[in-house]
Amino acid sequence: MKESLQLIGNIIAEPSAAFSQLKSQPRSGIAFVVFYLFSVLIMWAVLPYTAALTAAKLTEGDLQPEQIEAAGNMSQIFQSVGIFIGPIFAILGFIIISALLRLAARFLAKSDTLKFRHIYAAIIHISLIGCLIQLVNTALLLVFKNVADVNSAADLKMIPGLHLLLGGSANPKLAILFSHINPLSLWLIAVMAIAVSILADVEKTRARIAAGVLWIIGILPEVMLAS
Repeated sequence: MKESLQLIGNIIAEPSAAFSQLKSQPRSGIAFVVFYLFSVLIMWAVLPYTAALTAAKLTEGDLQPEQIEAAGNMSQIFQSVGIFIGPIFAILGFIIISALLRLAARFLAKSDTLKFRHIYAAIIHISLIGCLIQLVNTALLLVFKNVADVNSAADLKMIPGLHLLLGGSANPKLAILFSHINPLSLWLIAVMAIAVSILADVEKTRARIAAGVLWIIGILPEVMLAS
């Protein structure tokens, strides 16, 4: 357990050493637990904001007051349960992504040593960087934003990014896309590039391109669902 915790720390402090270790000893058990706990904490902290956002969206429709109340109550139940179930679905997504990346690595990187367990362990540990970024965003949200001020998903994005240049009337999807263009996202992409370079044994330029493509794919679902 001590080595696993040290590995998690190295993801932040010394990612090259961390991924070199994962290449020789892929492990993800403790990282999975940390990811789950962080995810639950973040979702619980932003629950009042997401509930207010859902309520605002319901009032924009043509529903009757009793229908709005019933839909709101049902939404609160799903959101409360989703706090604990959502991270599990995220893990299932990691498994699917790992399998697809293993297939891609077989044809593109042509590496016989890169296995599914290496990719999955790397994704789990990289996701902890994402959790840390979300923790920063959540802390800023709790301090600087009132629940009543949340009118769109972009209002939940508190880390300074290019979305701040668009103004409040911007297209929601464009605002969410631009919100991901921020200094912490560059950190995440850099860590992903290190992982690709070490695990797939490719040169740095190709690793950076691959990391950028993977990052774009990773944010696409949130961008497409933004409203």
